[in-house]
Amino acid sequence: MGLLGKPIDFAYKAIPESLKDRISQALYQVLLQVRDHSRDTVRRQALYDQISQKVGLDVSDASNLARQPLKVLDAAAWRVVSAHRQLAVVQGGVTGAAGLPGLIADIPSLYFLVFRCVEEVACCYGFPADSEVERDHILKVVDVGHYLESGNKRRGMLELESLDEMSRRGAPVKDMERTVVAKSLQALSRQLSSRLVQRKLAQTIALVGAVIGAGVNAALVSDVGLTAYHAYRRRRLRQVALRRKERAT
Repeated sequence: MGLLGKPIDFAYKAIPESLKDRISQALYQVLLQVRDHSRDTVRRQALYDQISQKVGLDVSDASNLARQPLKVLDAAAWRVVSAHRQLAVVQGGVTGAAGLPGLIADIPSLYFLVFRCVEEVACCYGFPADSEVERDHILKVVDVGHYLESGNKRRGMLELESLDEMSRRGAPVKDMERTVVAKSLQALSRQLSSRLVQRKLAQTIALVGAVIGAGVNAALVSDVGLTAYHAYRRRRLRQVALRRKERAT
């Protein structure tokens, strides 16, 4: 990638700004559709069955899931992240080997895995995406998962806490969509049109496309999955702490 970096950067800079804007808008529409369709494939009952077998209790009942120790939920969530990382290796390798035509299918199929991974992690900690508020939260987690700098990630995690606080206070969904969701998706689409598309240009090169595709996609799913793991784990801990505080009060 070091040897290929300069010509790839040059190729991306040569793309007209108007075309970059169209790419960004197209990615925005793709993200909207992928987000909506990924929910249909979330293996919620299979996840609950796995946890139930471990603890000997039906955790599809939310009250039973809420009583489970954190280490049980952590293990289930980590299995989800690992499984999706492995799928991303295969998916990226296949679309990368196809070169330029593979790019057409790569981003929708990649983000299908990304959104499903986050949604299944959310289920493990007791936050299924059954409402607009929870779907908004998932979008923000996906957005934060793309941050590469530690400072930006910390700010993103604080924004997630703020979003959780808004949902607990019963803030109107429309307000949350206006201030968080649209901003997150548009920022994510712009980021994809610069960072990700530059990397994907390398997949058009013969022989190395499969290796680069598998590596880039697995790294992205891993980053977002790890962000989801910590975000929902932290949210679960905060929820438990607030309940204890309320009981003590």
